[in-house]
Amino acid sequence: MNEALALSQLSQFPPWHLQGEAFILNYWISPQFIRQYKAFRIAPSPIGRVVQVMLVRYHQSPVGPYDELLLLDHPLLSKRRLSSIPKIYVSTQISVEHGQQLWGIPKEFAQFDWHTQHETTQCQLSTQDQTLCLTLTQCKKARPFYINSHHIPRSMLKIQQAWQGQRYEFSPQFRAKLIKLKKFEWQNHTTLFPDFGQAKALQSFYVPSFQLVFPEAKIRPK
Repeated sequence: MNEALALSQLSQFPPWHLQGEAFILNYWISPQFIRQYKAFRIAPSPIGRVVQVMLVRYHQSPVGPYDELLLLDHPLLSKRRLSSIPKIYVSTQISVEHGQQLWGIPKEFAQFDWHTQHETTQCQLSTQDQTLCLTLTQCKKARPFYINSHHIPRSMLKIQQAWQGQRYEFSPQFRAKLIKLKKFEWQNHTTLFPDFGQAKALQSFYVPSFQLVFPEAKIRPK
């Protein structure tokens, strides 16, 4: 399918305005971890670095509600490489198609099942033959704090993706409330996603509400 035909089949164009809730899991990954999961195209690093896993529930978007699990890779600034999303799953096919064609995001389809009891949320992600599970517990009586994209260095907000011979560059903008997470656990014996149970967990957060804007990407030949 050529690019013009693919774009003609889309129905919602940027900017996208989205609202929802999320979990932001921060990890320090070692060079050994990066080598072990090289199939996920995590950028190499001789000393390791911080990456983020985001588990998102979009309650409102231009293509309707959907769920998302992604790896956000932040290479060292000294390497002059921008952030990227090397692995991502979403719960609707329409999100897959729009994400790939508009921003070069390599979205794949998966089923998401959620169970929440008191401060604990469990999310199970499944494809045809594999399943992984995340269990996340909030801190009781934790006070939320406010953050927006103006608090983040521009270099960290800028994302660059390569998709089907094109390079896409864009900088999402957001505002959100964050609450500290007490603990989070993986049950992942699959090839769907790196097993972050083997990485060093850092302070992570529950986001009870956020507003996100995805702008039009700058697209040029790779």
